[in-house]
Amino acid sequence: MADPKTYTEEELNAAVEERLAGAKAEQDKAFKQLWEEAKKAKAQLKAWDGKDPAKYDELVQAAEAAAQKKAAAEGDFETLKKQMSEKHSSELAAREAKIAKLNKAIERRLVDAELTRAIAAKKGEPDLLLPYARQFVRVKETEEDFEGYIADERGTPLVADGKGTPMTFDSFVEQTLMTKFPRAFEGTGSSGGGSAKSNAGGGGTVGRIAAPTHGSFGQDFLDNAQAIRDGKVTVG
Repeated sequence: MADPKTYTEEELNAAVEERLAGAKAEQDKAFKQLWEEAKKAKAQLKAWDGKDPAKYDELVQAAEAAAQKKAAAEGDFETLKKQMSEKHSSELAAREAKIAKLNKAIERRLVDAELTRAIAAKKGEPDLLLPYARQFVRVKETEEDFEGYIADERGTPLVADGKGTPMTFDSFVEQTLMTKFPRAFEGTGSSGGGSAKSNAGGGGTVGRIAAPTHGSFGQDFLDNAQAIRDGKVTVG
């Protein structure tokens, strides 16, 4: 074990002086900070000379109340804005639904008008053929109007010839309706008295057959074509 280090009296005095000098420097620094804080507090206190502390408290409370009212007003505004937005969305949805309904009505009238014109031009019976023919018509909206065109069940536009000529309402009547349902056109099929059967029986009794769907015109419809024209059989 090494012998402990010994100090001379001069070394001990020097160490003590160094410690005292360090402590005095720290003390001076702390005193300076306290002095600066004291001067700042004195300046702030001087600013309150002649002022009523109670009045200051009232002003603080009023400012806090104003801030609370502002926050509440902003909250009310956000609620109002949300309500207005929801109302606008509801009105817009209702308007769009009405427009869609009007467009559908326009399309139906356009389809029926064009088909009726083309069928009547060939001396056919629109009332008999419209339920079947409507499914081949699509409507598209142009820049200024609505336009009908003939299409298949998938909506693909049909052509009238091998050259790719778009099928018109007139060519649709000629190539499809007159070929498939000749009895529904004057002079193209048997329409004499008694040539067609009627499920309604005699005596002017009105009967009913099922409404046709795509490709469903069968013998039942053809057999009753004359009776349907005469009003003895209805299509339901």
